[in-house]
Amino acid sequence: MGGLYNSTHTGYLTASLSIVLPKDIKMKSRKKILLAILIALAVSLALPVAYSPWTPVTFFIMARRANQLRVELLCKTDFHALLAACRELSKRAAEGDIKPGTYDVRGGSRAPEASRFPQAILDLSPSYVYIDENNSGRVMLEMIGGLGHFGVRGYTENYKKASGEKYGDKELIPGLWYYDDNYVGLAV
Repeated sequence: MGGLYNSTHTGYLTASLSIVLPKDIKMKSRKKILLAILIALAVSLALPVAYSPWTPVTFFIMARRANQLRVELLCKTDFHALLAACRELSKRAAEGDIKPGTYDVRGGSRAPEASRFPQAILDLSPSYVYIDENNSGRVMLEMIGGLGHFGVRGYTENYKKASGEKYGDKELIPGLWYYDDNYVGLAV
């Protein structure tokens, strides 16, 4: 019980506060309070990480890696071999050898099916490969996701573009398009 009392030791008037929860509060309320406390604790632990002085360093490293992958993709890749690899995957999906969908290629969560992808795709080491679920003939290699997606899309010879669909941002060779969230084309 809270209240005012006169301290006999100091002669000052002191306030004390105690919180008493009625016994008839339902368990739901107690669970809500506990959940609120846990959320507050999680936020208080996460904020120092989010506003850490290392955060800019992390973004710098990610941007540097993205630029390295762009150079690898745009300057060191045989576009004809890469398009042939995309078309092979599309053909295998159409024949039922592999299911259309998304396959992680790089990192610890690599899809087991990815080991059977053509070598030109594996050498590029995209983050993931997407084989269009509509068997349209489109295969997408996503190099980086998150902030600033980029990669290539390979199309079969008989690909039917949907109305309003964009192949990509820059055609590398007929049937192989580069796309980039941050692409800025040059005015010609």
